[in-house]
Amino acid sequence: MGFENRDLLIAILSVTFVSAEGKSVLKRLKYFLYMVPVLWTFLKDLAWEPLSLREIKTNYLFGKANAYDRADFLRRAVRAYKEILRRDPNSIPVFLNLGGLYYRRSMFEIAIPYYEKVIRANPKHYQGHYWLAMCFWKLQRYHAAINTLEEVIQFLPTFKDALNLMGECYEQIGEAAKAERCYLKAISTDPDGIVIHGGVLDSGAQEKREERLKH
Repeated sequence: MGFENRDLLIAILSVTFVSAEGKSVLKRLKYFLYMVPVLWTFLKDLAWEPLSLREIKTNYLFGKANAYDRADFLRRAVRAYKEILRRDPNSIPVFLNLGGLYYRRSMFEIAIPYYEKVIRANPKHYQGHYWLAMCFWKLQRYHAAINTLEEVIQFLPTFKDALNLMGECYEQIGEAAKAERCYLKAISTDPDGIVIHGGVLDSGAQEKREERLKH
């Protein structure tokens, strides 16, 4: 089933199942539909791809966790990701995805430790810094967000989204001059409208293919 047809079917089912019991049934149907490409990839990996059994299982667990997430089975998605961590306790993609699970549900305090783990595993991971700063921003912890953004801008001075977010943080704490400097730096890094590391803010964009990282 193509992704567009699958999403259309899910939209139709969402209108059909409106009761509490119906919503529970809908979640299970959505999970099944999201699992179809995961199972196909699993079978393809087994039959044709030169992968170890460990790699195949890891790919399957990532797909399964994503299917649970998209069907809004939060606890089951977390369990699937933590099963990967038992095999690979320092998996940055897993930490990012766990942070994303909670971030998208506005559970920012729970998301923060996962982004911190990303940074401990890789101090120059720009997404880890950015999403940690976004959590602080959402919690109105603007000074903490600024500190985090300063770290990422030190090694990635053209990170436009980070510069803009820092400007917004300075505005919130009444530092207008510093905010303006951040905005001007963001403009100077992108005079032609080409966003450096663009798409970081666009967490709702539909993807045409399944990937490990979800935000």
